Amino acid sequence: MSQPPQSPDPAPDGPTTSDVPTAPDGQSAPGWPAPGAPWPAPAAQPEWPAPAPQPDWAATTPTWPQPAPGVVPVSPVAGGAPAAASPGRSAARGRWALVGVGLAGLAAGAVGATLLVTAVFSGTAEDIGRGMAEEFGPAISEGVRDGMVEAAEEEMELYEDGITSEEYGWYAGAPGGDVEQFPPVEPEDLGPDEVLDEYAQSCFEGEYQACDDLLYESPPLSAYEEYASTCGGRVKEYTVPACTELE
Repeated sequence: MSQPPQSPDPAPDGPTTSDVPTAPDGQSAPGWPAPGAPWPAPAAQPEWPAPAPQPDWAATTPTWPQPAPGVVPVSPVAGGAPAAASPGRSAARGRWALVGVGLAGLAAGAVGATLLVTAVFSGTAEDIGRGMAEEFGPAISEGVRDGMVEAAEEEMELYEDGITSEEYGWYAGAPGGDVEQFPPVEPEDLGPDEVLDEYAQSCFEGEYQACDDLLYESPPLSAYEEYASTCGGRVKEYTVPACTELE
């Protein structure tokens, strides 16, 4: 009996049949390509220069001038007197004290001057008012009196012009016949005016022009005017336009 042919022995380093992958249908899978050449070695890195040395800050720091020592207030020592204040503070306090004293003196002086001016002005105003009253008082009284006299004269002129005209029947004589006359009455206590008193006395003695003058110069509604309007008590008030008509 003959034996089947034997396959040659596989190479010792080659893969066996069981190690070769097979396709699903039992066929042998194609072989993978062998790996390519290896990667080239990296190029050499350039050498960087060494860093510059750092500066020594302590050695290069400038030296600043130290400030002058100030005056430091010393706290009071326990059990002893307090330390003296600095000369600057003492001088400042002294100046402020002088300023305060000066302001107080200025305020007191202003108040005193105001009171003095007020007192002087009050006294001066009183003196001025008193002097003006003494100077202008008589002139004002005389002006008022003259105005009243002028008004009385104008009123009397109008009265004479109207009553003695022919319209009222007083032409060349009193209306309605003779005027009733009475004995004269002596004037008594008519007023303090000496001039008017002389007119009244002359009117009483029979000087009829003095009666008319007294009427013109007497203050309105005064006892002088009432006495003159009666011609010294010889007729009723304002019965005749002028006392000279009785002559």
